[in-house]
Formats: sequence, C-alpha cells, structure tokens
Amino acid sequence: MRAKYIYIILAYALTYIECREETGLISLGGKITNPIGQEARFIFPDTTYSAILDDNGRFEITFSRDSSSYLRFGQGSETTFMYLSPGDNVSLKIDTKEFDETIEYKNSAESSFLAFKFLLNEKKDFYGEALYLKDMKEYKEYIKNYADELLEKLDQINNSDFILAEKKSLDNNTERYIQQKEKLSSLSKEESIFAWEKRTLSREYNFYQLLGSGTTEEFNSMLSEYKDHILSKLSSVNNTGFINKEKKILEKDVLKWKERRTSFDNMPKEGEDAIDFSYPDKEGNVLQLSSFQGSMVYVDVWATWCGPCIAQIPALEQLQKDYKEENIIFMSVSVDTDKDAWLKMLHEDQLQGVQLWADGWSDITRSYAIFGIPRFLLFDSNGKVISVDAPRPTSGDIREMIDNNL
Repeated sequence: MRAKYIYIILAYALTYIECREETGLISLGGKITNPIGQEARFIFPDTTYSAILDDNGRFEITFSRDSSSYLRFGQGSETTFMYLSPGDNVSLKIDTKEFDETIEYKNSAESSFLAFKFLLNEKKDFYGEALYLKDMKEYKEYIKNYADELLEKLDQINNSDFILAEKKSLDNNTERYIQQKEKLSSLSKEESIFAWEKRTLSREYNFYQLLGSGTTEEFNSMLSEYKDHILSKLSSVNNTGFINKEKKILEKDVLKWKERRTSFDNMPKEGEDAIDFSYPDKEGNVLQLSSFQGSMVYVDVWATWCGPCIAQIPALEQLQKDYKEENIIFMSVSVDTDKDAWLKMLHEDQLQGVQLWADGWSDITRSYAIFGIPRFLLFDSNGKVISVDAPRPTSGDIREMIDNNL
C-alpha cells in the first residue's frame, strides 16, 4: 500500500512539472540586502515584471514566458543580465552596495555564468592598458587566455542554445577587440604610451561629471590644467606629425568642453520655464513641447543605435501603461540621423506615446546640455521644469517624482 501511495505522489509530481513547463511558468524569489526602494524588476525585451520586497528585502514572483530569453534583473538604478527558461524556479540573493560582486543564483547555471562573465570582463578591461601597451602577439594571447577561462566555465552548462549564443557572442567580441588593436598597430611605442596616458588623464578629470559641479571659472581652470598635462605627456613623443595632430585634437576638445559648460550654465533650472522645441512625428506633423501644456510631460531623448536607450524601453512602456489614466504625456525624441531605422523600430516594436524625430543632435540637446543618451526630462502641466535629468524608467524614483507632481 505504501508503495502505491509513493507511486501516486511521484506521478502527481511529474504531472505538475509537465504542466508547469507547458504553461511556461517561471518562479523567482530571493533576498536583497540594502535594497534601494521596494521593487525588484525583471526586464525582458518586450515587458517588465516587478516584485515588491517585504520588510526583510525578500520577494517572490511568478510569471509566464513561452521561450528562453536573456533579461535584466534590476534593483534601484543598477541592472545585471540573467537568462531564464519556462519551468525555471530560481532564487537569488544580492547586496546592492556591491551588486554584481555579490549576486548569487540557485537553479540558474546560465545566470551564474553571466555574473561570472561580467566580473571577468570588468577585470580584463580589453580597451584599457593591455590594448595600448601590449604588442599584437601579447594582446592576442591575453584574449586567448580570457576565452579559455570563459569556455571552461561555459562547458559546465547543459543548455545547447545558451552555449551557442554565448560562443557566438565571444567570437564577435574577440574579433572586435582585435580590430581595435589593429587600429593602434601603426603607433610607435612612445605614441602608444602617450595614447594610454591621455586616456587615463581623460578618466581622471571626467569632465562630464565636472560639468555639474563648481563654478565656470573653476571648470575652465581644470581644463587648462588638463591641457598642460597632455602637452607635458606629448613632449616625450618624437614624431612631429603625430604631435601636431594631437595638439589640434586637444584644442578642439578644450573648445568643445567650454561650449558644453556654457550650454550647461544656460540650461533652465527647476521651476523655470522650459525651453521649447519642435520636431516632426512619423506622419510629418510638427509638434512642440508647448503644445502639451496642461499635462505633465516625461521626455526620453534616445536613438535606435543606443544600447542603454533600448534597455530602458520595456520599463518606459510599462510606465506608460501604469499611468495611462493620469494627466501625463510620454514623449520620445530620437536623435537618429537615419530616419528609416527610426521608423522601422517604431513599427516593429509598436512603440507608444508621442514619437518625434530630431535628426541628430539639435535644439533639444543644446538647450538641455545633453551630451550622452538616454536622457530624461520632466516638465509640469504649466510648462515649468521639474527635472532636466529625471530618473530613468528602470528607477523606482521616477514614479515618486511623477506622483509628487501630478
């Protein structure tokens, strides 16, 4: 009799597993230490699923998918890649203070591999010192060692589709690394050292961050200091043609950053009138920001070629759905110069909201000191600035900002 009951229980369990796989259910749970906000997000290419954390940072969520897929797990403003399949029952834990360094998965070898790959890529830095200071033979060996380490880890996974996709990605990346090295192959040793030192100095000064701090005089002083450092490094190079070329590049860069600082200083502040702009929609109708006065307006400045921009779209679409009954307009302004690529993406992805085409960097990017995308702007119903650097859709902070100003 006991054997009969065991058989029945096993049969029921197998039936449950089969039904679970047929319905495409995926279950996720876990614990987040030092959470930022109360939401854990699972961002697929076509939609975003959100789980609410309890007081201990724990969450559980179940949803249905019909195929395996890469996605991003997001908490606060940071995200990291995962890979899930129908029937998966995965748990994770993470400390947001270190994020990728602490994330651990159970029952998802693919996601564990992606976490390992991220940390390995971060450690290697193929566009860093190795690219500039190793010769071609050494650099290729450096890449080979990386690939071998990655493939050894990949061979432990029992998922042929995932393995195929990752090997293809590895081949594409290593080819791109070699091509980048080939571009530097004409440089002498002294020129390569200068190129690396120039890149290091650019990182140390980080003028993008300095744009928003200090006075204009302090900013210009930092530019002069940066210029002197570059010229000092350049003095170790003997190639006159190379020196003259780099001096012209330096003068152009300094002028560019001064112009950007001017744009930043002239940008409207919180509570001030928005600077109007107008662009055509996909039918060619020219629409202005001011046309929507009377409603709050959330603006996404993006492009089809911008990976981080594309990553925000699922969360942006979800935001639009959640606020469809509220007095808020969602406007996306593309800086694509390829109109056909823009129109194609609008059609294929059925992007919602007000979609405008800026045809490159233009009035909106000058008026709001936009030098990198995606960038989000938020205006109130009276046409006043709420934020010229609003939180991204993947951040829970944007919902709080919208709610506080509706």
